[in-house]
Amino acid sequence: MIDKFTETLSILLQGNIPEEIDLGRIDDEGERKLANILNKLIEFMREVHDFIIPLSNGELADIKVSPKNFFGSPFKELHSRLLHLTWQAKQVATGDFSQRVDFMGDFSEAFNSMIVSLDEHEKMLKNKITELEQAILRIKKLEGILPICSHCKKIRLEGADYKKQEGWVKIECYLSEKTDARFSHSVCPECMKKLYPEIT
Repeated sequence: MIDKFTETLSILLQGNIPEEIDLGRIDDEGERKLANILNKLIEFMREVHDFIIPLSNGELADIKVSPKNFFGSPFKELHSRLLHLTWQAKQVATGDFSQRVDFMGDFSEAFNSMIVSLDEHEKMLKNKITELEQAILRIKKLEGILPICSHCKKIRLEGADYKKQEGWVKIECYLSEKTDARFSHSVCPECMKKLYPEIT
């Protein structure tokens, strides 16, 4: 039986799962105990093998490993953490950028860095959207009908009483307030002739 035990251990050491040893063919009590222990080891290794192969392929289905199988403990821990990581990734996908990973070394650092970057880009995008919405509102106001004095060209402010002078502002002030436009003053040729005939 020593040859059978040696062969069984050799198969296990190669990463394969051997057939369990038939206890009915063993008479010696010491050999029976050893065969029993080897069969338990085969059972544990089969459980671990059946657990880690799907796990290595990214399948996180709940595969059971016996609580007494101490070989499976690290893999069960990894399985649990990967399930939680999957949940965290789904949370990030919905916009929850508070998620952080702290159990996978370099991966944790990369994952957390990605979340911080996504959070910053989301904030920048929201700010840009707000700016664009405000710009659209300003454009809509400028595209509307503006009450303007036909003589001095002042604009009446929206909602202001047309009879009160403080409701009227210079066109330059109005446009500067509503847009990024800035004005510098000059005199057109026609006005130059009318106002300063001696210069022309």
